[in-house]
Amino acid sequence: MRGWYYARATVAVIAGMALLLAGLLVFRVWSVIHAISPRAQPADLVTLVHAQSDEPGSVGWKVKHDQRINILLLGYGGPGHDGPYLTDSIMLVSIRPSSHQAIMISLPRDLWVKIPALPKNRFMLGKLNSAYAIGMDHADYPNVRSDWKTATGGGDLVAATVSQITGQPIDYWVGVDFKAFRDVVDALGGVRVDVPTSLDDPYFPRGETTGMMHVHIDAGWQPFDGERALEYARSRETTSDFDRSRRQQLIMLAVRQRVFSLNAVPRMLSLLGALQDNVRTSLRPADLRPLVELAGQIKDQDIRRVSIDTSNLLRSGYSSNGQYVLEPLDPSYGALHRYIAMALPDRSTLTRQTPFSVQDGSRRYWLPYGVGTPASVMTTLLQAEGWQATLAPAPAAQRVAQTQILDGSGGRAVATVAWLQSYFGGVITLVPAPAGGPSVTVVLGSDFTLKTFPAPTTS
Repeated sequence: MRGWYYARATVAVIAGMALLLAGLLVFRVWSVIHAISPRAQPADLVTLVHAQSDEPGSVGWKVKHDQRINILLLGYGGPGHDGPYLTDSIMLVSIRPSSHQAIMISLPRDLWVKIPALPKNRFMLGKLNSAYAIGMDHADYPNVRSDWKTATGGGDLVAATVSQITGQPIDYWVGVDFKAFRDVVDALGGVRVDVPTSLDDPYFPRGETTGMMHVHIDAGWQPFDGERALEYARSRETTSDFDRSRRQQLIMLAVRQRVFSLNAVPRMLSLLGALQDNVRTSLRPADLRPLVELAGQIKDQDIRRVSIDTSNLLRSGYSSNGQYVLEPLDPSYGALHRYIAMALPDRSTLTRQTPFSVQDGSRRYWLPYGVGTPASVMTTLLQAEGWQATLAPAPAAQRVAQTQILDGSGGRAVATVAWLQSYFGGVITLVPAPAGGPSVTVVLGSDFTLKTFPAPTTS
């Protein structure tokens, strides 16, 4: 009898220890998840393992209802760096679920913006890269709105600022510091990047010292570990912020390719404990599975890339206190809003598209010296979206007040012409089929150029 009693007691102790250990494990997992995703709720742990969440506004709900998903990616130095929360990388990734298309839009850190940081809808003027820091540094910015005095305040403030700039709601954001970036690339066993142009930078900062180091990366396919990838993504002394934005897009694509080629999502989850102090996101755990599934269904050729810079919709200048800044050519941001809103055309429209040309029909515009003309800028931007656009020479004496879409396709370009009119406005004119070249031509009138490329005003 006594042996039976001790056996029961031993089983009870073991069961109690097992429950305690399980509880500690759940608590540990929850602590890590909540550190990375402060908006997480305990119920998310169940949803993470079992069915996805379909509550309104979730990723699963947006996929089910084919709503565009906008995710803001932020890169910053992190603790131990000068300006630890100034964002070096600001990238909007927009996804169209039904057609499995995406576009990566890089925004420059020096863009001079109104940051809606203060109570009563008041704002602070500053560079875009300072918005995250303003929302994170509650000691130096004690007067910010209560909305930004939360665990997600930095990312939420950047999201609100970028939403104003782009005209798009920001559904989610992810902030990653340099350490997390290195750790992720190394955990993947490195990535391979097709470097389009060799990079030579003898002035790359050596850690957080005042010293310099020489970074050289040849063109062509290159293997990168975490440190090398970070060097390629950060270097700018011998190139520019705009070149750096394009390199960051290449790195992001390489990381994505590596993750899905290795089926490495579980490996990334195992890193969460190490990354909890270096990653923040507004995504909840329940959103991760549908987002990963959606990302895995998008092919590389269906991911477009564009950088908003001084070659298209921005100009350089100086703020009232003498800082070098970038400003939109269109102060209302209407041109950028229109471009991003139309950036993911229906796949069937793209598939059936007819090549078209863009032609200057107005001399009423302003563009910085060396950039080109409205037609050349728009041709490049439309090509980035996947359109078969070419630049057509403008007749010397041509002056057009209203934009015209000349359709010589004989009815074969209905979808393309309809999209062009929705983007540019103007009137459609049926014309005889041309002897050569595209059968559709957009002639930009002053109604478009005066709004998109107006003469600058004083900063």
